[in-house]
Amino acid sequence: MSEATYRVDVSKEQFVFSAAHFITFATDICERIHGHNYGVRASVEGPLDENRYVVDFIALRDAVLEQTQALDHHVILPSDHAEIKITNDEKETTATFRDRRWVFPNEDCVILPVVNTTAEEIARVIAERVIAQTHAKFGPHLSFLEVAVDENCGQWGVCRLPWPQEPPAKVS
Repeated sequence: MSEATYRVDVSKEQFVFSAAHFITFATDICERIHGHNYGVRASVEGPLDENRYVVDFIALRDAVLEQTQALDHHVILPSDHAEIKITNDEKETTATFRDRRWVFPNEDCVILPVVNTTAEEIARVIAERVIAQTHAKFGPHLSFLEVAVDENCGQWGVCRLPWPQEPPAKVS
């Protein structure tokens, strides 16, 4: 008989953020800036602890909520794209793609460590940040964290990361 595995899923009504973005595809097409009402869910798998649960639902919920709130009502820009260049000064953030240019107030932007601001990449960033935020509380015994980002009522980008044995380095 195999040993049981356990998972905790959190998907809350407040795990929604509204944000604008644009992506590139087909190597040379940059879509128009547009927005989504993104939804997020998170899952962790691992053994039951002495309290007979995988992790504290509230701690996981709070970590995911902190990440969704940080993205809410912002323009999400990529820091690692080969052709989308991001610069900023004391007041404004400028994004350029070839001959196109967008200028935003700094406080309206979140620059993520991604190549493209796809749902999959946003899911990875949220997952890395949730791990960094909760590892000390949850410990090294989990198997994975999975974060899913819904950008359009049923179009999910999903990232599953192995749970690290050691606390991760600070995540940007």
